[in-house]
Amino acid sequence: MIIRVLAIAFLIILYSPAQAQNLGQILRKAYHSADSADYFFGEAQKLIKTDADNAEFIFFKSVRATDFGPADSAIFYGLMAEEKFRLLKDSAKLLYVCNNLAKSYQKNGAYEKAISVLFDGLKIAGPRNDDAWMGYFLQNISLNYHDFEDYENGVKYGKLAFEKLSNLAKPDVYSAVLALNAVGINFDDWEKPDSALFYHYRVFGYKDQIDTLAIGFTYNNIGNTLLKQKKFREAKSWIARAINIAKANYTGVNDIPYYYENATNYTNLASVCYELGDFRQAESAFDSAHFYVTKSNSIEKLRDYNYQQYLFNKKRSNLSQALYFQEEYHKIRDRIFDDARAKTLAELDTKYQTEKREKELAESRANLLEIKNREKQKTYWLLLTALVAVFTLAFSYVVFRGQKLKLAQQKQQFKLKEEISRIETQNKLQEQRLSISRDLHDNIGSQLTFIISSVNNLKYRYQAENQPWVSHLNRISDFASETMTELRDTIWAINSNQLKFDDLRVRIFNFIEKARDTNPGLTISFDIDDSLKTTVITATAGVNIYRTIQETVNNILKHAGAKKITISIKNDDNGFHRITISDDGKGFDPTQVIHGNGLHNMAARTEDIGGKFSLESQVSKGTSITLLLHPDKITIKNNKHDPIGAGR
Repeated sequence: MIIRVLAIAFLIILYSPAQAQNLGQILRKAYHSADSADYFFGEAQKLIKTDADNAEFIFFKSVRATDFGPADSAIFYGLMAEEKFRLLKDSAKLLYVCNNLAKSYQKNGAYEKAISVLFDGLKIAGPRNDDAWMGYFLQNISLNYHDFEDYENGVKYGKLAFEKLSNLAKPDVYSAVLALNAVGINFDDWEKPDSALFYHYRVFGYKDQIDTLAIGFTYNNIGNTLLKQKKFREAKSWIARAINIAKANYTGVNDIPYYYENATNYTNLASVCYELGDFRQAESAFDSAHFYVTKSNSIEKLRDYNYQQYLFNKKRSNLSQALYFQEEYHKIRDRIFDDARAKTLAELDTKYQTEKREKELAESRANLLEIKNREKQKTYWLLLTALVAVFTLAFSYVVFRGQKLKLAQQKQQFKLKEEISRIETQNKLQEQRLSISRDLHDNIGSQLTFIISSVNNLKYRYQAENQPWVSHLNRISDFASETMTELRDTIWAINSNQLKFDDLRVRIFNFIEKARDTNPGLTISFDIDDSLKTTVITATAGVNIYRTIQETVNNILKHAGAKKITISIKNDDNGFHRITISDDGKGFDPTQVIHGNGLHNMAARTEDIGGKFSLESQVSKGTSITLLLHPDKITIKNNKHDPIGAGR
């Protein structure tokens, strides 16, 4: 999608000569024409007068072939355009060529060539300090690594892309969202569903800045992750919304992004349907998927389609068809995933990282040499001045300066040792936290999952025989599920050195969405000052705030009978962070009610982070809980925080 936008942007570049202007207009008509492209290209060819005109003409041919024609033609013209613009030393237009050529390689399943071209693009964009282009290239590198099933590198470059695109002087919101998508789908196929959903839900944080019609792929991606978690009905709902959004975006004939998106949508829909046992709807969805896969000309989509058809026919015991689709799937995989191509991809990443480090080292050496030269010049002037002065004074000055430099060096070395020691300590602590979180996830998490599964099996067995037993088993299952949720929150806290209020907002948002699902008539609003979103707080403060809000909302759901819950995080006039959770429920008289452990725990959590806890309630007028927090006690200043965090 980005490449197509960039290509079209290139099409509207103005040319100074009148004839070049006419050439550009005709080439744009050729690109957009549904059935007269060859005619307009022929007319444009008559106007070619210079090497620049010829390069422009060839580039338009490559863009047209990439979006509407065969991949071989797109690659042929793309390579020719690259050669022409390199001879012209036109780095600005080479950026468009590299991005477009990479797209052609990707559609053809030549991921190692696509990534190689994208790395070339990074080398061009770097000296130009063009962070926008670097972000686009990094994002597409992430997507190509995903298609090659190298998900670790896919996540790495997706995060780098998001960092570049979200920190632009004029942020490109849509491209930043696409980078989040790239990270998310890599985490999903890496079998890290929690991280995948975290990144996909982050997309909705931009809902005030981007039209919902522009993020239809996010709905499908969430549905795909839920499908892999065997949450089939919930997955189907998300995928259906993705299909509806795609229909609303359809622009007409040869809409390649529409075909590509629906190829994924209908393949996933078919998978959900046959898992739910609706084979008739699954077959219908597969028919639609095959149509869109063919139209998209994507080797990746064809691979996924064949694999899901194999699983579908295997499930129906249609062994001949299952064998056919399995063979077709392996043909594509064998074409893509051979040892030589995997080695090439690994070498490309290593080469890029090595060149990056060498460049940084060269810059460091140049800076050091400059500093040494300046120091030498200063020394020469001092010596010249000393010769004019009395010898004794000059000698004393030199000795004094030598001692001063020595002391400064010793002081600097001491600071350096302290910093190294601090970093090593932090790394050891982080390793310990990660080890603990892994043990919790792998051991206790798996045990809880086994308990839930076992209880559910018992429930279904005794459901018709003994109703009280079923109720008891339901309580055990619900308790184990709540414990699993608490465990995930604990792991999240352990893995965090520090948090942003915005990270906390995402966590609370996920909890709120679950509350909405279990209470359809309930309205929950969450508001946070923009100035607070990037404020970095300690992990302890973040966990205590999250637990307090969570406990408050649970109490409202259990006791208040409320129709509306409002959560806000604001800066008050005195510079304090004020967190308020209020409802329109039945309320109570605080003087007549004995406070339970829940309220005592919330007050204690607030006091632990140096805050003040207060509660106000009136019968029939609802309840309001306020946390008043001092910034100096919970925030971390002058810290370079990773804007991405963890997540799919």
